[in-house]
Amino acid sequence: MYQHIGFRKSIMFFTLTFVVSLFSVIFVADPMTASAQDLSQCNGTDNVGGQAVECHDTVTNNVNGNATSSTVTITECHGAANDPATLVCNSSTTTTPELVTSVDQCNGSGNGGGGTVTCTVDVTNNITGTVTPTSATVNQCNASGQGGGTAPTVLCNPSPANTTGAIVTQCNQSGNGGGGTQRVRCDVDSGSTTTSVLAVTVNQCVGSGNGGGATVTCRTNLTDNITAPPPAPTTTTTPGPTPGPSTTPGGGNGGGGGDSRGPLTGEIGNGGTSGDASGDLGGGSATTGGTSGGGTTDQIVRIPSGGAATGGGSTSGIENQNLLLLGMMFLATGGFILAFRRIGTKA
Repeated sequence: MYQHIGFRKSIMFFTLTFVVSLFSVIFVADPMTASAQDLSQCNGTDNVGGQAVECHDTVTNNVNGNATSSTVTITECHGAANDPATLVCNSSTTTTPELVTSVDQCNGSGNGGGGTVTCTVDVTNNITGTVTPTSATVNQCNASGQGGGTAPTVLCNPSPANTTGAIVTQCNQSGNGGGGTQRVRCDVDSGSTTTSVLAVTVNQCVGSGNGGGATVTCRTNLTDNITAPPPAPTTTTTPGPTPGPSTTPGGGNGGGGGDSRGPLTGEIGNGGTSGDASGDLGGGSATTGGTSGGGTTDQIVRIPSGGAATGGGSTSGIENQNLLLLGMMFLATGGFILAFRRIGTKA
């Protein structure tokens, strides 16, 4: 009995293992299940005052059907405001099968007075497909450059730009508290685009450079390079040779007339003539043997035409193979039943 229960448990274990392995292959091997990347850096930093924060993201996404990849270069610098020699920068480049779908940087940074915030985002999407890019929507430089200073305190392009749920959101509520002219300078490069296949959102320099005397300089560029997919392979049919005019074959030659000899030394008789085109037998007949042998007319032996018919023999394949296969199946089933009965008896 315990052996029977153990056998059942073994069957259930291997079945469960197979199912789990199958699901693992389906969900792990599919490149479309790879998660997207959300880049985030330089947020909430350098808020003591008189500090500089400078961050740059360069992203290249590649999409070709289910094949995806991205290469990202990130540069982050910190130092004293308005003193480039003090900046300490770190840069890294990574390549992964995941696509970058959002960039979030330099938000809530450079506050405290006299700080400088300089951040850029450059995204290039290489897409193989038939999608048509559209202009990227923008929401930037709203409620910024307030608190005094020589006008214009804000210089942004495009402006005004206050689209809700925009692809690019930057430099809002920034550069407030007073300071110099044009202390908020933010741009989205003309020609920046997005697509339904891959829309990369940018959110940067929001709520930054406040506290008086600070500057905010940020820029975004989004480029979509579309490559048409290769044409689907076509199947061509090569016509066969044109058949020539039909001909009606003539009949076979008729059989020759039988030769005969006299019983002694008679001469060989002349054969019959060949048949005509319709396949009729020749009209020749046998002649009599020579008289010098003293023989009489020879007997004519008729030979049947055509070859001997071939039988089934060993070359015609195994006959009744369906019955043999059915018998083998019955034998195998009986063997399994006997094995299981023995296991049950031992239990």
